Parts: sequence; C-alpha cells; structure tokens
Amino acid sequence: MSKYPDSIDKITKARLRFSAFGSVVSIALTMFFIGTLAFFAYFSTQYIRNLSKKIEMEILFFADVKEADIVSMEQRIKMEPFIASSRVSSRQENTQEAIRTIGNNYTDIISNPINASIIISVDPKYANSDSLQVISKRIKKEQIVQDVQYPDFLVKSISDNFRTLQIVVLIISAIFMLISMLLIANSIRLHIYAKRFNIKSMLLVGATRSFVRGPFVLKGLNQGVWGGAIAVVLLGLMLYQGNLLFPQFVDFSNILPISLILLGVFVFSILFTIIVSIISVNRYIRIKDERLYL
Repeated sequence: MSKYPDSIDKITKARLRFSAFGSVVSIALTMFFIGTLAFFAYFSTQYIRNLSKKIEMEILFFADVKEADIVSMEQRIKMEPFIASSRVSSRQENTQEAIRTIGNNYTDIISNPINASIIISVDPKYANSDSLQVISKRIKKEQIVQDVQYPDFLVKSISDNFRTLQIVVLIISAIFMLISMLLIANSIRLHIYAKRFNIKSMLLVGATRSFVRGPFVLKGLNQGVWGGAIAVVLLGLMLYQGNLLFPQFVDFSNILPISLILLGVFVFSILFTIIVSIISVNRYIRIKDERLYL
C-alpha cells in the first residue's frame, strides 16, 4: 500500500517527504543548539567551581606563638563546615618561601619574624567575597592569630563573572530556544497543513478525532526520536572533540550530569514534537470548511 493516498501526485509526495526530512533536520539542529548551550552553562559552572577550590586563605600567627598551638588550632578549625581542606605550613617552609621571594637570606641580617601558618581551602559554597570576609573575621578573633590573607580581588572577579555568565547564558538560551521552537512548530504545522483536506475527508466519512490524530502524533514521535537521536550523536562528537582540545573545561570526571543533559535533550525533542503535532492537527480537526482554503 502506498504511503500517501492516490489523490496526491508525485510532486506533492516528494514535497511531503522533503518537508518531513526538513523537519527532522530542523529538530536535530535545534536540539543540538539547545544541548550546546546547556553544556556550556554546565561546564562553565564546573570550571568556575574548580577555580574556587584553588582559592586559599592563609592564617598568619604572631612570632612568639608555639607551633604546637598552631597545629592544635588547625585540628580544631578543619572540622568547620566551610573548610574543604587545611594544612600547616611550618616556619621553615614559610622562611624558605620568603627567601625565594626576596632573593636573599634576610635571616643573616635580622632575626626571623616568620612563624608557621595554616593554609585552608574553602568549600566552593563559601568561595565568595561576603562569606570569606565573615570567615576571616571569625578566625581573626583568635588571640594567637595575627592576620588572615586571601586574594580578595580574584574572589570578587570570579564571583562577578560567574553571576554575569549565568545571566547571559540564561537570556541567550531562552531567546534561541523560543526562536528554535517556533521554527520547529511552524515546520510541523506546514506538514499537517498540506494534509488538511485528508483530515476533513476522514472526519466526513465517520473517523473519530483520536483515529485522525493518531498518524500525525506517531509521525511527530518519529521525527522527535530521529531529531533527538541525531542531536545526541552530534553533541557526543562535540563533547569528545572538546575534551581532546580543552580537557580542563570539558571535564568528564562527573559523567552523570552529562548523561542527564543528553537524555534531557532526547526526551525534550520527543515531547515537544508530539505536543506540537497534537495542537496542530486539532486545529484542522476543528476548523470550518470555508477556512480550509485560506
């Protein structure tokens, strides 16, 4: 049996096939673009979080404070929820670092004023300027603490850029998703529009609305599956190439979120095409006869 009714000539058949192919390509490209934006947002967030993990605070002590007291304090503060990791940098380590920085051994001229210190890495949830200021003030209340140092300018820069990046990606994603979804919806509606007379003929001979709706929903499902599958393959190739070129940015260390985004793109492709197909065919099921020619 022919895929199309005999009343449709070869040219119309070819146009319908090309329209269906164009719909699949449009869906695939749209889902690929949406997936690309989703991955960019995810990897950008992860990259900035990784930068935040590298931000360290150094707790400096007075010269007369015993190293045993410093070790004791380190054991105490490492239990705080805002601490990701901590370690004691001994007086000898700090002295050698100072000598390398200055370029000569200052201890030959003056007594060594440098004491041991504690280097802490803050949990990424607290790696923002406001939280670090609160943490710094809290630590400075300890009588043996002379000062707390951290790269405040770098923290502010990362925090501000992160917020800006989130807003920009969200706006761009929303705009292009809307445009892309409208284009896909229009493509599907045009395909159903070409069969509006068939829909009306089936209703006139007694077919139920669900029976008429079925083939179009199934076709929308097929287009969504193919479009989503092609998009997932393209996204997979993009991620593979991105990992080769920019391994620090396209990081596969946590595969679960990546898998969920790919699955989300595939499922969204199917659901969207089904919903648009139902809405479009319902329009021509309810349309008046005189409007069929418009």
